[in-house]
Amino acid sequence: MPTVGRLMSFNLDWAVAGDSKYVRSVARYQQYFPLSRRFTFGFNAQVGWGKGIGERPYPFFKNFYGGGLGSVRGFDQNSLGPVDVTGAYIGGNRQFNVNGELYLPVPGTGNDRTLRWFTYVDAGNVWGENDKLDFGSLRASAGIGLTWVSPVGPLKLSYGTPIRKRPEDRIQRLQFQIGTAF
Repeated sequence: MPTVGRLMSFNLDWAVAGDSKYVRSVARYQQYFPLSRRFTFGFNAQVGWGKGIGERPYPFFKNFYGGGLGSVRGFDQNSLGPVDVTGAYIGGNRQFNVNGELYLPVPGTGNDRTLRWFTYVDAGNVWGENDKLDFGSLRASAGIGLTWVSPVGPLKLSYGTPIRKRPEDRIQRLQFQIGTAF
């Protein structure tokens, strides 16, 4: 359970052989700020971009997805962004997510950081190749949750409420995650 530090990463996929020719990049920034011995603020931002090379379209199997755990909690998993003619969510070649979490101790646990509750605010969306990149279309949510570093790994339970949504959005208020911090 980090309380201080940062992680920056940049990944680049560049495919120039075969039927799929594309470039795809993901930049991520995470930082933890200790507010006191018992309170920590965590910040996460991620930007993704992809494009077909030459006359080739960007491959659909490399699309980004948004909504749910790992992006904008409070929305159904992978339910943000473009849809096809049947109404199925198909993802897109551009993505933006930002998350903030305030970690607080569970009363009665002392300085044990393996069990903490948190409040959060998330915002983000996914855009297709033909969509206008419009930050006015960002979805946002806020909520509370509980995190526990268990013997099987980090567990996180979140309850969220969308604070910026559209009528067609699919909502999932209660979400459970095993694994990473954000």
